Amino acid sequence: MIGVSPGPGCALDGEARKRLAESDVILASRRILDGLAGGEGSSSPDWEELRPKVRIIDKVEDTVSFLRGFGGKASVLASGDPLFFGIGRVLAAGFPREELEIYPAVSSMQLAFARIGRPWEDAFFVSLHGRKKRHWKPEDLPLLAGIHQKLMILTGGEGRRPRDIAPYLPEGCRVFVFERLGYPDETVSETAPTGLSGKTFSEPNLLIVETPGAGESGLQAGDISLGLGEDEFEHDGLITKDEVRAVLLHKLRLPREGVLWDIGAGSGSIAIEARRLCPGLKIYAVEKNRERAEKIAGNSRRLRAGAINIVEGEAPEILAGLPAPDRAVIGGGGGRLGGIIKAVSGAMGKGILVVPAITLESLQEAMEALKNEGFSRVDAVSVAASRMMPVGGRNYMKALNPVFIIRGIR
Repeated sequence: MIGVSPGPGCALDGEARKRLAESDVILASRRILDGLAGGEGSSSPDWEELRPKVRIIDKVEDTVSFLRGFGGKASVLASGDPLFFGIGRVLAAGFPREELEIYPAVSSMQLAFARIGRPWEDAFFVSLHGRKKRHWKPEDLPLLAGIHQKLMILTGGEGRRPRDIAPYLPEGCRVFVFERLGYPDETVSETAPTGLSGKTFSEPNLLIVETPGAGESGLQAGDISLGLGEDEFEHDGLITKDEVRAVLLHKLRLPREGVLWDIGAGSGSIAIEARRLCPGLKIYAVEKNRERAEKIAGNSRRLRAGAINIVEGEAPEILAGLPAPDRAVIGGGGGRLGGIIKAVSGAMGKGILVVPAITLESLQEAMEALKNEGFSRVDAVSVAASRMMPVGGRNYMKALNPVFIIRGIR
């Protein structure tokens, strides 16, 4: 697996060129082939000697399938460092280490930061295309820009170009646009987010976004942290109280990546706090009430929670076809709690299911259903909080309704 730097006429070191010469077949995209040949129509003797072996396979799946069935020596050419948002991740996972040699080149990321003289060890990298495990969307950028002072954004195709990204970038940030890095017509420009709107940039391109103050301590509106208050959400009274939400999120033990179902999401308070804590989570907020679903969307935008998938419909039927959850919360059963637990259990492999309840009957039903569904550990806790309230010039503690939080672990 050989990396080539961006642009035409990329130099290869001796060992990489030797491996190319020894290869029975070479796999690469047309853009990389033309770049190595010094541009279309080049007449490099070395390259002409290699060209008869070349096959162009653009799809990762086709490349892996071909290599697994191939008995000789093969070279895969990739842009920059193949292990940085490239085909290297897939090949390294699919082949024993002793069967794979990797020769990285300078990546577009390194070139971009070098062009503006910025260190990049503290940057967060966002790919808007080509990743199955974590596929960021432009809607996630307000959340990520609130956490990280430096974002490197690898742009994608339609809907993920600089002009499409512009509305999601925070005010006051600086945007560096890199067009055709490494080519003779390379361009580097600096602008505000509004400078991206309505403009077309040469491809390939990428962005670096600097947001001063992002991620710094101090309580300010829009901070990305645990502790959103009920008054920060638009709701109709159906909202998980702050104290209960904190315990519930603790019981979920959220993973950095994966899928969370928030069933009976109400105002979206659990889904939004979870997404702000773990930006890599893919969250499905299930809500049967149209007005509440609209409130979830509005709260998500205002509180910079990124792309939460709102699923409008009634559980358990609406759950069919959703990606399998690693975590799930059932915030409302409406007399169908047992059926919803059964549906979640059927879709979940390993994971944690949490059910908040306010009645003893719901507590008993949830615990029995979780045990019947084979959760290896089932426990419950009662959360009984009191809040200080003023009365007659003094303060007293007013008790909130106690809530049972039932958890099943598989």
